[in-house]
Order: sequence, then C-alpha cells, then structure tokens
Amino acid sequence: MTNHARTERLALAALLRELGPDQPTLCEGWDTRDLAVHLVIRDRKPLASIGNIAPEVAGRIPALGRRAQQAEDELHALPWAQLVGLVAEGSPKWNPMAWGPIDRLMNTSELLVHHEDVRRAQLEWQPRELSWELHGECFRMLQAMILPFSLRAGRRYLLEAPGFGTVSAGPTARGTVRLHGSPVELLLYLFGREDHARVEVSEESQVHIDAE
Repeated sequence: MTNHARTERLALAALLRELGPDQPTLCEGWDTRDLAVHLVIRDRKPLASIGNIAPEVAGRIPALGRRAQQAEDELHALPWAQLVGLVAEGSPKWNPMAWGPIDRLMNTSELLVHHEDVRRAQLEWQPRELSWELHGECFRMLQAMILPFSLRAGRRYLLEAPGFGTVSAGPTARGTVRLHGSPVELLLYLFGREDHARVEVSEESQVHIDAE
C-alpha cells in the first residue's frame, strides 16, 4: 500500500521550497513559513503541539503555552531551507507518528489538506490528477468524519462521490445538504475549505406530510 502521507509530505516540501517563506496559504493569518512551523511542531515537539492544538489546556498549564511559543520562535528563526528540510523529514523515529501505519492514519489528511492550502492560495492553481487509491483512502476518511461533522452543523449531510459511493449522517429536521464531488474535494470541504473545494452544493428541504 502506498504511504500517501509520505508522498504528500515530500510534494508539499518541494512546493514550499519552490515558493519561499512568505507566500499566502488558505490558513487564515498564516504564510508558508507559519504553516511549515506548524507542521514541524506537530511532527517533532509534541508538548509544544499540545499548547497549540488545545490552547485552553495551555491556559491552565502556563508552561505548555511558554513551550509552544518558544518552539515557534526557534523554528521561525531557522533558515528557510533548513525549516523545509525538517518538514520533508517528518517525525523522528522515537515518535509513533513516524511508523508507517500510524503515519498513514494520522498524517494523510493533514498533509493532503495543507498541501492544497498552499497550492490553492496561489494564482491560477489547477486541480491535480490524483490516484484512485488516494481518492479511495479519502472516501474512507469521509465515512469516519461525516457523523461528527453533521452533528456539529445540526444538519443532515449527504456526500456523493461518483465511483466510490454515498455516505450520509445527521438530523433530518432541517433538511439535507447534498455535496457532490470527488473524495478529495469533499474532504477539503469537510475540513473547512468550502470556498476552495470544487464541490456542488444543493439543499433539500424536509417535507412534512400531515396524517389524514
């Protein structure tokens, strides 16, 4: 099985190296250096990563917040080539996220989405030709994500991925939101990139039929 987390990591690192440290991304407030710093902290500094991912925890444990800020400052100061090299290397061997199956589970969506965050923030970007295997892996992610996504939205969502199937979840009282697109585009939509995902969106109102 192809490790798409690894291939996306290397492709993202190559793009970062090409673009430089001050290019836009789809992550609000982040340029390419900020995004690279985020990935290196996630890969290599788990305690600092907790401070970033869960700021409410860091607020209760000030040392975590200080550790996160210190890690960010140190990484921001690195030469761009060195920082991108750390992105390409990924987690050190002592980190379970470096192990193949865990790498695929934890990093495929993270690196795919962030790769597109960089690509789609550039002028005249075009969708990539991605493998059937990667689309299939994304569809399995959608099956796991659809229920929590729908419950947070308070709506029923129906995802249609031609060639892969459909998946739906959520309360029906407010009708159904139908999303139609490839698994990768649907994944981007569920990760909050609605304005940049090539997904067809339509709504179906809930029809109430009175009993006679």
